[in-house]
Amino acid sequence: MHTPLPLRPGGPALAKPMVIAIDGPAGAGKSTVTRLLARRLNILYLDTGAMYRAATVGIIDSGIDREDAIEVARYVSARHIDFDEHGMVVMDGQVLAKERIRSPAITAEIWRVANNARCREHLVRLQKDLVAGRDVVVEGRDATTVICPDAQLKIFLDASAEERARRRLGEWPANEAKPTLDEMVHTIRDRDGLDMKREVGPLTISDDAVYLLTDGQHLSEVVARIMAYAVQRQPFLLEKVVSNQLVVGRSRQPGYVRVADGTDGAWQLGLTNPDPERMPGTTRTITRNHGGRQAGSLLQGAAILCLAGVGDHPHHVVALPMLPQTWYVIEPGAWHAVIQVQGTICAWAESSGIREEQATMTPEQIAEMNAYLDVYLPK
Repeated sequence: MHTPLPLRPGGPALAKPMVIAIDGPAGAGKSTVTRLLARRLNILYLDTGAMYRAATVGIIDSGIDREDAIEVARYVSARHIDFDEHGMVVMDGQVLAKERIRSPAITAEIWRVANNARCREHLVRLQKDLVAGRDVVVEGRDATTVICPDAQLKIFLDASAEERARRRLGEWPANEAKPTLDEMVHTIRDRDGLDMKREVGPLTISDDAVYLLTDGQHLSEVVARIMAYAVQRQPFLLEKVVSNQLVVGRSRQPGYVRVADGTDGAWQLGLTNPDPERMPGTTRTITRNHGGRQAGSLLQGAAILCLAGVGDHPHHVVALPMLPQTWYVIEPGAWHAVIQVQGTICAWAESSGIREEQATMTPEQIAEMNAYLDVYLPK
């Protein structure tokens, strides 16, 4: 029994749980991306592929006849597979080691479960029960088409066969014979062909899925791009993630909102136009304030607020579009940058006596920021 989610600021219309479903071929990085995405959003992570792998481990360890599809289905249908609080897969109450379920030996045998209609029916039922009524990121071969066909955001994550082969070989167990790159590319292409042609749960791209090719992209850049797509579909999704850095105030009537309790002394007011160093493609530094709050509101145009934590140094960048008739109150010590496009005007108010500190953004942080901008401000 899950605790009901509190209503989001948008009311009942936006109170529906946020479901992000990520699909794609084997080795495209779905598990890695999904796990990090769920951690950044602080929501449930469901690795459906791990459930198939767990069932495969059980088949091998049980000693049943793996060639007997009926016996395999009977065995798998009697299993309860879940996840613990650390995201480890649990079968019939026993935690299974990641190294075991991800081993090449299990990968070679997983088709016995994945291609079995009765096995898939049972596992899909378990997966839908886990997802029901929760904010969740779901990863799996048929996450967008079967498990979560009504997901607000569907991503088809892809990578070239060569890129996937390099990643797979980089994770190869040291105690097992390692194939060549060409051999691995051939194996991956063969598996893609089988996955797309199989009768049960074939690999397909949903019509409403966003296609992402990840070749040459840093992991954080891919995650940032997906987070931006999620915010487009659920504008309030990131607010709880940055609640230690930002207070969002929505006007009860145009131009009115309480942004401070009056204890910070005098507030200074002003307007900002786009600064050459605070426009898309030019921002290289990020700022934090000491000694008080700063609050901004979008009057005209388009502005993006980037936040990078409250630590001694900027961390991963999270960005959200500034919405009209909304005040964004930046907490003291929060690393931030505001990016404005040409023709944008923002109103700002800040506590008197604020002292600014700046830091140069790393290439990874710039890539994260640009991933958000590519989605929020398409060229």
